[in-house]
Amino acid sequence: MTEIDHTTKDTESPGAEIRPGSPASAEGVETSAGGNALSRREMLVIGATGAAALATGASAQEDAPAAPPVASGAVAGMPFRAYVRHGTEGSVLDLRLRDIKPTQVLVRTRGSCGCYTVTTSVLGDFPQQTPTIPNHSGMGIVEAVGAQVRRVRVGDRVLVSGTPWCGQCHQCLTGTPEWCNYLAPGGVPNDPIADMADGTGVIEAAVIGGLSEIIVAYEEYCVPIFSDLPDEQIAMLGDTGAVGIAATSVYDPVQIGQNVVIFGAGPIGLAAVQGARAQAAGQIIVVEPASYRQALALEFGATTVLDPNDDTDTLVDRIRELCAPATDRLDAGGQIAGRGLISMRGADLVVEASGFDRYPPAVETGPDPTGLLALRQAWEVTAPGGSLVTLAVQIGDIAFPGSAFCLSGKRIYGGQMAGMNVMRDTARFVTAMETGAVDIGALITSTPPLDEVRHGFQGVADRTELGVVISFPA
Repeated sequence: MTEIDHTTKDTESPGAEIRPGSPASAEGVETSAGGNALSRREMLVIGATGAAALATGASAQEDAPAAPPVASGAVAGMPFRAYVRHGTEGSVLDLRLRDIKPTQVLVRTRGSCGCYTVTTSVLGDFPQQTPTIPNHSGMGIVEAVGAQVRRVRVGDRVLVSGTPWCGQCHQCLTGTPEWCNYLAPGGVPNDPIADMADGTGVIEAAVIGGLSEIIVAYEEYCVPIFSDLPDEQIAMLGDTGAVGIAATSVYDPVQIGQNVVIFGAGPIGLAAVQGARAQAAGQIIVVEPASYRQALALEFGATTVLDPNDDTDTLVDRIRELCAPATDRLDAGGQIAGRGLISMRGADLVVEASGFDRYPPAVETGPDPTGLLALRQAWEVTAPGGSLVTLAVQIGDIAFPGSAFCLSGKRIYGGQMAGMNVMRDTARFVTAMETGAVDIGALITSTPPLDEVRHGFQGVADRTELGVVISFPA
């Protein structure tokens, strides 16, 4: 194959040169002297001792299996199907792909995680002026790359994450990679990637989309995956599953024995429960109104589950007392309750993942559909010097007592992907899944095909489902 000059990087230029079908070999596989192939996941589960015993004569291949190559130097005209919102309607349409740009990646989708915040984009009847493919994450196999792409290769399994990482912008360089400037409006152009039958251009929501047989993503959103974990589990790392784990391990990682409180036991909250358990938290207290989610929280590692509808006015005091240390003797490492605006007691880490009701739930619901009460309670049960990670979206304004807000030393972290550096943290989470430290697969309750996307998202809206992954055949 002819060597390509990669000296420039132009995100604007159309008609990028494509590098199709480069040789690629099976991802990380160890082979024993006896010829028995073991996946990376099996090696991790065996552990260091077993792996060392099998290491003699072993070989590893780093790249993913080859995908069907794109036969020409361009992909324009490739047919595919996608769920498209146009006007007040949404339906699966036949589309024709446009050429990709020099820094874009063409991904043949295998799974796309259904996020609760996307339910109105899929199910709503509000006017959508520009035809749009909804969602903001996915995973699949790379079929073509622009001439300047370096991070992934044709044939790679790849996660298209809800948050990019360029490693070069101000935010990436100063410790806030979750706000990589490629995420900002205008960070990269959201131009049409395909055409409808009448020639109307179609864009991807958040320059990602996902509810489509094809994702055209900028390189900065792509994370290569070297693992044999199932497609649907990898898809969960593009959004909800990864967000919950990150909430306990990125901004202010849980320390052994610490008290953690999690508001909401949806897929994000339950992933946070697993993350806290994996890091040996002391107490994991979950606040959740739906009975089936309460049971799952206990199954996944919660030590206490509280219903916010029970004694709503005393919920904060109950949680503070649960977090009280074994003694109030200050000279023995104890703690007093405190008086006035600042209580000394509370959780070391609080994760708010309940949100507001975009649609009336079909299960038991909490006392405040706006979610503002849960947000206020989450702040109140955070100990002085503790951390609050806010992952949900609420509507309306909220007030805090000025003195306590300013003086209590509570650290508040906004929850864009829970602070993830996706190139660093995705690999960590994959390893945790491979070793069984967390079980994201247990959160997946439905894998509908593209033609049933509305039904799948209705379960998300009703809160009768947890992890919903729209699946695509190989």
